[in-house]
Amino acid sequence: MKTIQRKDFKEVGSAVKVHGTKGELKFKLTNTFKIKDWAFLEFRGKPVPFYLEHTKAEFDDEITLKLKGIDSIEQANAIIGKILLMPSKWVDKNDAYSDLDLIGYTLNDEELGVLGEIKDVIENTYQSLALVIYQNREVLIPLVEPIVTEIDDDTKQVFVNLPEGLIEIN
Repeated sequence: MKTIQRKDFKEVGSAVKVHGTKGELKFKLTNTFKIKDWAFLEFRGKPVPFYLEHTKAEFDDEITLKLKGIDSIEQANAIIGKILLMPSKWVDKNDAYSDLDLIGYTLNDEELGVLGEIKDVIENTYQSLALVIYQNREVLIPLVEPIVTEIDDDTKQVFVNLPEGLIEIN
């Protein structure tokens, strides 16, 4: 019997809000995938399967899912923020890399060491900014090639070489 392992899955989005009163959830999507009968949510670093009662996709980057066993607003609220996973073979291979994929990665500077976990990525026209909590305050770090020196997907780490004074001006 094959066991479910996290390495066999890709993150495809996360639960962002409750939809309606019967436990439906809206998910913000970061990848496209084939919709099957099952969806997986990440609990304590492990994929947990949920049978899909129904789905509704109105936009490319958003989907509404009704998960079996989640039948109330209260139950759905407990799912908000959970990562939506799909088996790697269901995820479209041609999706481009997105800076949003870095949410949850640890940001490390060559001089300062660990800055913290990337809590959010703010995308705008010119560049994306990683939001981290460093020394009890929010700091925005540009995710651009001269600053980002390496991204290690295996260890979920982003290595940067920050310009002098960048932390102080935040």
